[in-house]
Amino acid sequence: MDLKLKGRRALVTGSSSGIGEAIARMLAQEGCAVVVHGRNRERAGKIAAEIKAAGVAIGDLSTDDGAASVHAEARAALGGNIEILINNAGGSATGNSSRAPVEISADDWIKNYHANALAAVRLCRLAVPDMVAAKFGRVIQVSSAVAVQPNNMGADYSGAKAALNNFTVSLAGSLKGVGVTVNTLSPGVIMVDGMIRWGRHRYGDDQLSIEEITRRMAADKIFDLPPAGRLGTPEDLALVACMLASPLSGFITGANYRVDGGQIRSLN
Repeated sequence: MDLKLKGRRALVTGSSSGIGEAIARMLAQEGCAVVVHGRNRERAGKIAAEIKAAGVAIGDLSTDDGAASVHAEARAALGGNIEILINNAGGSATGNSSRAPVEISADDWIKNYHANALAAVRLCRLAVPDMVAAKFGRVIQVSSAVAVQPNNMGADYSGAKAALNNFTVSLAGSLKGVGVTVNTLSPGVIMVDGMIRWGRHRYGDDQLSIEEITRRMAADKIFDLPPAGRLGTPEDLALVACMLASPLSGFITGANYRVDGGQIRSLN
């Protein structure tokens, strides 16, 4: 199926590794001009060269100045406005997701809010007006399953992702009839490179397959396998992102697409 993405201009934040990298790769394969974003120019440049991207944009999206710099660099690399914005950058801003809610300082709550919610807000404020003027745009926010089913630990991260989900619905509702859609992707447990390395280190075997790591982690009760019977891959997210980025998806907006193998059992 032709998703009609050839020649479209996309910025994928946090795309020098993991889910963002997979989305950038698949958009490029579909013919998009893609800008790879990260905070390390060498690493982002490596991915950009591999996928023949339009360029890179480097900056910290947790600040207004950083977001403005990334937007300007991406726009220059694309030679025009951003038509597809994938707000993927985020993660635990404190590096500690194992604390109980009352152990998390207000400053850490704010750091995670900046990194996971306001980063997307900042780029939307910069990119969406151009989309409205052009009468076409796609905004895809990468959230998390914990936004709707939080764990007992890491409430600052899950709370920030819940705010991102809320922002998606509000933004989508404000853009009636202008050709711009806004949707959320909510991954469950995804086998990104960091988790694979952690699993191989845990079990003392640098050659362990993803399937064997998953089997051993499930046996050790590190997590419960979802109904799909496996953990997700970055490519699982990329497939849905490309569908939502397509001009053919104009009737889908304000939605939360859970790509979690059935991990979340509540109604959406």
